[in-house]
Amino acid sequence: MSGVKERDRQRRFTLKLAVLCLLLTLMAGGFWYARPVGLDILSPGMEPELIDITLTRFCEDHQSEFRNLQLASNEPGFDELLARLEELHFRRPPTNLVLQAIPCLENLTSQPKILEDGDIEDLFITLARSGPEDWSYAQLEFSIDEWSYRDFEHNVMLPLGMSQSKENGQNLGRELWDKALPSKSYLQ
Repeated sequence: MSGVKERDRQRRFTLKLAVLCLLLTLMAGGFWYARPVGLDILSPGMEPELIDITLTRFCEDHQSEFRNLQLASNEPGFDELLARLEELHFRRPPTNLVLQAIPCLENLTSQPKILEDGDIEDLFITLARSGPEDWSYAQLEFSIDEWSYRDFEHNVMLPLGMSQSKENGQNLGRELWDKALPSKSYLQ
């Protein structure tokens, strides 16, 4: 009887050890996934030929102004702008893995944001490259104080974290606003 109890105790110990190892592995993977990454990790292999930026700015009369900036790789300013975008570093929350598996959960976490006069409401940054058969894209979005990126493989927008997210995003948006050209809204 003591041999059976000993084997039972050994099995429980082995099971607990296996569960602990699994949890530690998942935690290590989560920390690795959440490390600071740039465009090179978010869009591996992307060497853009075109940068397209669309901005929306909030005005005191509760209207929005729109601007667009588009640069091809052979145009002046392209390399500087690409270098500026490559300076951005983000943290991907491990919950993004769940969103990639279950895309319908994407919109469950949105909360209303408070806008101030002159705030950049939306900043869409699209990098594009022509391929042998089709174009490939990478897309970042900044909305008031939050960043996200488009995972085209899973067709979902995934949140990104950044230290001083609102300050950095608003500063970049204002910097790009000054370089962009006014565009007409299809909503007006």
